[in-house]
Amino acid sequence: MAERLFEKRLEILKVLARRAGDDGAPPSIREIGKAVGLRSAQTVHHHLGRLESDGYIRRLDDRTRTPVLTEKGWETVGEAPLLGRIAAGRGLEAVAVEDEAHSLTSQLLYSRSGGRRYALRVEGDSMTGARIEEGDLLVVEEDESPPDGEVVVALLGGEKVTVKRLYREGDMVKLRPHNGEHEDIVVPAEDVRIQGRVVYVVHPPRR
Repeated sequence: MAERLFEKRLEILKVLARRAGDDGAPPSIREIGKAVGLRSAQTVHHHLGRLESDGYIRRLDDRTRTPVLTEKGWETVGEAPLLGRIAAGRGLEAVAVEDEAHSLTSQLLYSRSGGRRYALRVEGDSMTGARIEEGDLLVVEEDESPPDGEVVVALLGGEKVTVKRLYREGDMVKLRPHNGEHEDIVVPAEDVRIQGRVVYVVHPPRR
């Protein structure tokens, strides 16, 4: 759905979604325009009108006719790409998953820092002590330099990706599991690329 929506209108929906999760007032026309790079209030009104007629937003009955997302609008901005599967064991070859997505709320998807977020599904049991179980969905925010102690997504040797807790020891990197049956992974820092840190863990209903 999002791919078929005019790019600037999708940006406006994302702005409305981010502000909906804040405690402050909804964005003004001027603020929306500034956020998406539109100088003309008339152009912003035009895009809002099309979004309203297409069912992505509705206008409140207030003085400024504040735009808010409809269910269709939330579905559009609430689809995070499921980029692949991640090992919670020693390692797993990273394989992209095509045409699969997981619907999440705006609060999960959008970071105030502007960092990109995506979802990964867990395979393996090395992080059960951190309440990360096989089949869970991880919401990962791109961050190449998270602090020690964070649960991160790490690419090993350019081939295998895993989720572990990060610790740096000089020129070495320690990736620590949360399961006594699994050993720490200790490798030279140059052989590891930290792709992001886990910001949410989503536990799907267990069968």
